[in-house]
Amino acid sequence: MEACNAWAKSHGVDAHKHGVEFRASPLGGMGAFATKAINAGDTLLLLPRGFAVTPYVCEVALQDSSLARSPRAALALFLCHERARGAASPWAVWLATLPAEGLDGSAFGTSADVLAAAAATRRAENPGAAPADAYTAWMASDDAGGEPPAKSYEEEIAGCRSQQAATLAFCVGKRPDLATHLPWAIAAVATRAFRVNGVVQLLPLVEKMNHSSRGGRLVVTSAGELALLAGAPYDAGDEVFLNYFDGQDASTPERVLAHYGFEPAAAC
Repeated sequence: MEACNAWAKSHGVDAHKHGVEFRASPLGGMGAFATKAINAGDTLLLLPRGFAVTPYVCEVALQDSSLARSPRAALALFLCHERARGAASPWAVWLATLPAEGLDGSAFGTSADVLAAAAATRRAENPGAAPADAYTAWMASDDAGGEPPAKSYEEEIAGCRSQQAATLAFCVGKRPDLATHLPWAIAAVATRAFRVNGVVQLLPLVEKMNHSSRGGRLVVTSAGELALLAGAPYDAGDEVFLNYFDGQDASTPERVLAHYGFEPAAAC
């Protein structure tokens, strides 16, 4: 992670300046930690223009303006394109820090057998949960009324798989030469991309942070930079969190578990 910190600093992102460092987290993977006392609302990171991977950056790199109609596919193709360039890619240091496989147990990066076992365990622990096909059955009903039930874990998994298949088909149609790495890239985008002011993008370093409902939020400054603001006070040594869903659609526990691979209550 030291190389990635140095790489980010060379691109104008100095986490230490704001009292933050990135290292291994006891929650698993990497995380951000306070090196000094931090107050709620303090700036944790300031990301200059050009540091974020946006659909526009992807269009330029891949020389394909049609990618604008599928932002997540554009990001996935970009990851594959830059990974294939190896050390010649200006993003190589950061790409090397992304998970090579698994992607935190989400439905995008985990085998169907493991997900089926997880679904069975979850249902055994929650015997009062709605049937596995509750949402699907409600949608198919001729006399359905009121609000639809929340999707079950199984239905969220199916949705992830369907989304993954559609994105894969679109990407392979664009760049069949990148097909081998596309499942990894699609999973990386699904579990690590953020939507800021309506733009889906990948944010190096920021994507290393773990989630909390009291975590920080991303805002656009008057200068066009992205600022990460602390959502709570921290003492030196505390892990600093990001609220993955700030400004996003409300997510049920089933959706979070299927899409991101963790129980939301575990990290809050």
